[in-house]
Amino acid sequence: MNTTLKVAFAAAAATLLAFLPANATAANESAAVKTTVTPIAGKLFKEKRVPVQASVEATVTVPGGQTTILPLKQTRFRYDTDMKFVPDNRVTPVCGDDRINSQSDLANGVSFMVDLCPKSVVGTGTALIYLASLTGGPLEDPQMVLFNAGRNSRGEPAFKIYAYSKGTGVGVLMHGSLAADGEMTVDVPVLAFDSAVGNFKFEVPGRGMEVEDAREPDGFRTIKGLDPGYVRARCSTGQWTTNATLSLGKRDPSTGEEDGPTSVVDAPAFTDSCVGEKGRPRLVVTRKAFPKVLFAGRRAKFKVKVTNKGTASARKVALVARGGVQASRQIGKIPPGATRVIPINPRVKAPRGTKAKVTLVVKGAPRAGRTVKFSSRIRVR
Repeated sequence: MNTTLKVAFAAAAATLLAFLPANATAANESAAVKTTVTPIAGKLFKEKRVPVQASVEATVTVPGGQTTILPLKQTRFRYDTDMKFVPDNRVTPVCGDDRINSQSDLANGVSFMVDLCPKSVVGTGTALIYLASLTGGPLEDPQMVLFNAGRNSRGEPAFKIYAYSKGTGVGVLMHGSLAADGEMTVDVPVLAFDSAVGNFKFEVPGRGMEVEDAREPDGFRTIKGLDPGYVRARCSTGQWTTNATLSLGKRDPSTGEEDGPTSVVDAPAFTDSCVGEKGRPRLVVTRKAFPKVLFAGRRAKFKVKVTNKGTASARKVALVARGGVQASRQIGKIPPGATRVIPINPRVKAPRGTKAKVTLVVKGAPRAGRTVKFSSRIRVR
């Protein structure tokens, strides 16, 4: 951002502040939250989570005629647990602190920061801010990029958020993670001119955001999330519910220290209806281990690895050994996408000196797809 433009915005903020009493503070803020979730391809299911386009939008408002609005200090979302973040570091490598951190040159803009972690982008966002916390100074140019940060020490999916406003010439870095209970907390640093956030919206993976880039022929490039499977969702109850709590308050722009009480505002719960198909289970044996030799009258060791590649849980799953050996083992339920390694130790019934035909059968009910059956002939000693 050129110096002339920076000075102009600083002068505008100072002019607005000149008409405000020194001890004036905002009050009566209210908040709203809205989410959208749509499958990227195909249907939603009651049990199996599928890749989705997801967005979340939060808005802070004050009554008409109020000239000030408190700056945003923290956002805390409580998403429906039907939605999960599933970072895949093979698709979007972790953007580590060695590439982007609080000491990076955050004033260089979105295109520059994306170049530091070009393969780690998982989503984008936009915002509206009020310069100097004055409702008469809205600025709608802030843009945001979400980077995959892998998982935190608790094993939760983590991400970085870079936000930049060309109008203020300032960029900030934020961090967040999504807990197993659906809670996501992001601390917001002090913004330029102690500005307040009126609205922000994130989209993951997003459909593309135009950002300035002087190297491009038309001066712009498109940024979007690179992992279509980063957000996955199911529809288990016919609706999703999202809650949000926003913490607002003044801070010293130079030190970040608290400069007054914190106002905690709860947004009304947002409910979005959905339709989840029942789906069907499909059991697949991906690996099996048979002994090379059986010993008559003794127990043998077999092992199979079973994956449910369907869209619903396989229930009452059992492994049965037949033929020269006899045994059965109840496994229970295998959710969609889950894998179970199942050992079974049947007693050998076949006599010595023979080659016994051993058949292992994996079956489930209801509607577990075809019964998986495989056989082998093994020498008995």
